[in-house]
Amino acid sequence: MNQIRITQQLNAHQQEQVAHLFYEAFPLKVSHLWFYAKTKKQAVQLLSQSIQFEQGIYALRNEEVVGFLGYNIGKEAFTPANYVAFRNVYSPFVATWRFLCYAFYLKFHLYHEQVLHIDPIAVSEDARGHGIGKLLLSKLEQVAINKQITTINLEVVDTNPSAQKLYERFGYMLQKELKSGPFTAMAGFKKVMFMQKCLDNTNSSIQSE
Repeated sequence: MNQIRITQQLNAHQQEQVAHLFYEAFPLKVSHLWFYAKTKKQAVQLLSQSIQFEQGIYALRNEEVVGFLGYNIGKEAFTPANYVAFRNVYSPFVATWRFLCYAFYLKFHLYHEQVLHIDPIAVSEDARGHGIGKLLLSKLEQVAINKQITTINLEVVDTNPSAQKLYERFGYMLQKELKSGPFTAMAGFKKVMFMQKCLDNTNSSIQSE
């Protein structure tokens, strides 16, 4: 496998690749929970205009995006509720109700200024099994420490046990479980696990580049 490069800087073409990978990694959530986009074209257009790329970490292989991790800090979100983006994709009425639904969802995923929240993390299907998730998580810890943040939160759903095992190996501890049942069944899951890691500046799992 070609060498993976972790970066926080993307060109316009790579930003478009992130939007495509976002949809491909979470098609059910994009369609039934987050943006209510009914086609990939709508979703990619909306994501391209909404994502705050400076709040992401990206894995490149031959300059192609093969993984990314977005994070929220306080009210600053990786994919904020952007009415203009919704309006550019949908008619006024449809844009308004979809924007309000996503804004309501997002309220529960914005936290304290001193807590960094992962939302989301994705690796392309043909690049899985090569440690890209670990590289992204390691870089995130460096970002958190540089911002003097020592707590990282994330959520993982019941249909993704491999991701939960990765987080556990990386030092994340289960805090609580929430049965979401019929509210999220269409999005492909029925339970959410909330996990957290507290960083020790003198004993972090990251390695300096």
